[in-house]
Order: sequence, then C-alpha cells, then structure tokens
Amino acid sequence: MFSLLRRTLAATLVTAGGFVCYWTYLTINQERLLFDARRRPPRDLPDGIVGYSHAVPGGQFRGYCYHADHEGVGDLLFYLPGRGEDVLETLQFVKWLPHGMGFATFDYRGIGHSDGMPSEAAAVADASQFLLHLRRAFPGVRVHVVGRSLGTGVAIQLADLQDFESLQLITPYDSLLEIVRKRFPLVPLRQLMRHHFDSISHCKKVVQSTKVLLAESDDVVPHECSERLMAAWPGPVALQMISGVDHYTIIERWETWHALCEFAREVPHQPPDRTQQHPPSDHTESGVPLPLPAAR
Repeated sequence: MFSLLRRTLAATLVTAGGFVCYWTYLTINQERLLFDARRRPPRDLPDGIVGYSHAVPGGQFRGYCYHADHEGVGDLLFYLPGRGEDVLETLQFVKWLPHGMGFATFDYRGIGHSDGMPSEAAAVADASQFLLHLRRAFPGVRVHVVGRSLGTGVAIQLADLQDFESLQLITPYDSLLEIVRKRFPLVPLRQLMRHHFDSISHCKKVVQSTKVLLAESDDVVPHECSERLMAAWPGPVALQMISGVDHYTIIERWETWHALCEFAREVPHQPPDRTQQHPPSDHTESGVPLPLPAAR
C-alpha cells in the first residue's frame, strides 16, 4: 500500500517537474519560437533592390526596397512578412508587379539580416519607422500595407499609428494566442506569452479599405480564425480565396500578387492624413538607404 503510494507520488512529481521544465523552456525561448528567429548567411541583394537600415538595440534593422528610384511609381506595397519568412526569397516575385508599382519589406529583429531581439512591440515600431522613411523617399506615392500570417497582426496595429491608403491581409488570424493555444493545450499561455498579437482588439480602429486573401487549404491558420477577425471588423472587408495553395505557397502564386496589385489600384485616391504619423520612440532612426552589408 505505502509502496504504491510512494510510486504514485514519485510519478506525479516527475510529471509535474516535466511540465514546469517545458513551460520554462517555452517562456524563455518564446521570442525565438514565435518568430522562428534565425539569422541567414550574407548574400547579395537581388537586382533592383536597395537596402535600408536604422539602429536598434543590438545592431541594425534591415529593410529592402524595389524601384527605389521611384521613377514612375504611383503605388507601393509595404509588405510585413510571415513567421520566419526569408524575404529575400520573397523578393523574387516582384517580377510580377506591374509598371508603376513599388515594393518594400524587411526582416524582423533577430531574423535574416536584422540584429536584435524580436518582439511584438519591436515589430510594430520598426515597421512604423521604416514606413516613415518610405513616405519621405517616395513623396506622393500611395502606400498599401500588406501583412502575411504573423505580419497581419503587425499590419493591423500599424494602421492605428499611421495613415496609408489600403490594408491587405494574407491568411490573417484573430489572435496569435488562440492559434498557439491549439498547439499547446496544456500550457498556461495567457500567463506565459508576452506577445498576444490580439488582432480582434486592435482592428477596431482600422479605417483603411481592407481586403483579406485566404489559402484554399490552411492547416496553420484555420479559416474560422480569419472569419472571426472579419466578423469583428469595423467596416466592410473584401475577401478572395486563392485556389490550389496552402498557408506557405500562397505567396508564390501570380494570382496572389495580381490580387494585391488590383485591389491597391482600385482604392480611390484620397488626400493623405498625416496627423497620425508619429514614430515610436524605442530607438533612433538613421533612415539611411544602404547597399546591404554582410549580416553579422
């Protein structure tokens, strides 16, 4: 009897200890896990792409711009990438952009060629600062913010910081906390997660014309998560399903890029409201377009 009790107690303690160790690991490494943070080896920028840099704690934030000379550019897609996305690979698809359409994107901190530690607040701050630079570098150009997957949560928060012409969300979610909860059902995520990306709460202030693009098959962000976000949206949302793609391949299809450009071009021209344009204060901008140096 006592032997069984001791074995049961020992097994309970071992199990509890395992959970505590697992939760501790997730807590300590959550930025790296949430953002799939990984550095990439140095490489040359694709033809027609120039680099951008501003200082962040720990080094430099890196951005990239296509059609940087802005000759004949009337509209620009400002692309906020997905989790762990290699944006230099994504830049190969700018060949599908029509004449007069520019493109800019970046690496989150700690990812690709950007230094520092990724976080929800840092992602929003860096996106806002880069967008301010683009406004100065492309005077008079209409900016259309495009967020993909993880980047949709950043894009929605950016809409409250700055004015731009339209917002497009590729495979968006209602809350990153809810997405992660399904993958880690036994973890007290609300208490442990520092980065919730609660898009439903942040979307209440969005006034930009908005479109959502969904993949026909999506095992990462189920359609019901996107639908809950759209149901909470304060205004009308255009919706388009891209057939024959999944969560990862949707950005590799011409149809996706055509849909993004078509919606951007259809947004009515409006005088921009600059009253909301204020940069976050967590770092100082150098705002210097650069040929990208080797990643540290």
